[in-house]
Amino acid sequence: MKEHSNIPIFLSHRGCPHQCVYCDQCLITGDPGNPSEEEIHQAIEAYLSTQKEETRKEIAFFGGSFSALPLEIQEFYLSIAQDYVGKHGIEGIRFSTRPDALSSEKMNFYNNFTLSAIELGVQSLDPKVLRASKRGHGLIDVIRAANLIAGSNLELGMQMMIGLPEDHYDSAIFTAEKMIALRPDFVRIYPTLVLRCTGLEQMMEKGSYYPWSLEETIEVCADVLALFMEAHIPVIRCGLYSEAPDFLDSVVAGPYHPALKSLVLSRMFYKKLAKLNGPLEIVLHPRDESLLLGNKKENLLRLQKQGKTLHYTLDEKIKRYGFLHQDRYFSIY
Repeated sequence: MKEHSNIPIFLSHRGCPHQCVYCDQCLITGDPGNPSEEEIHQAIEAYLSTQKEETRKEIAFFGGSFSALPLEIQEFYLSIAQDYVGKHGIEGIRFSTRPDALSSEKMNFYNNFTLSAIELGVQSLDPKVLRASKRGHGLIDVIRAANLIAGSNLELGMQMMIGLPEDHYDSAIFTAEKMIALRPDFVRIYPTLVLRCTGLEQMMEKGSYYPWSLEETIEVCADVLALFMEAHIPVIRCGLYSEAPDFLDSVVAGPYHPALKSLVLSRMFYKKLAKLNGPLEIVLHPRDESLLLGNKKENLLRLQKQGKTLHYTLDEKIKRYGFLHQDRYFSIY
């Protein structure tokens, strides 16, 4: 299978009718979000110069709510992108948007372009979390938008956030299960970070919001990720990453870690091993060795405290994200 990459064009806050309490897209992307035609061409050409010709590529409009923009502005951006489709390995166009910003009329309009995927900023499906976060949409909006995308044969992506106001373990599991029922083609999971000058920072200062710790986030994400993996729904990102130079300086609080997904997968290995009795003699894929051991060999230390000894060998024939123990294969999800 060919490598795949997105050519990102950031439209930070463009089209957004709401200011969610956690959001500062300009800070996250490091981009003011109003690129001209020339700037879009420059961004695409610069990206192409660093990519192999044979790599599968899509031009992706991220940030803001693309489908909430006036149609003439959407057409302006889509037409620029469309001119590149079929060249340099660029196969299509994708964008992210709000669940309440799609309609049958808009989906018909998108038939004029080589659209490949639409990514919905779902964040949560718990009504209390959505209200507390000032999302401005509900469960019905998500179901309607997901059905519109699925009916158009486009890829359906969904974004989920962990640790929003009023969020808790059961709420996160509820959201994951409801998302799985809608059968997205891929999912992104983001931790909630408190950024400077956002509504969430004000809530934290007033004592009405307490950011999750890294440990709490890892624990919840481990069970959420397991649900998606068991349902064979790819989680293409677990954690928030930004190239904006001032991003980390503006994170006031919250569970930021540059390798969150690795920590989560490692915790999943530990949880599975901790349930087994007796000496642990396992065989696993070489690429899973670091996940098995954990950050700073954390998993080994945890197992030792439980009186468990772990011995392992590596074998490339073993399926990833699991291990062989007493002639039986155990997946970590």
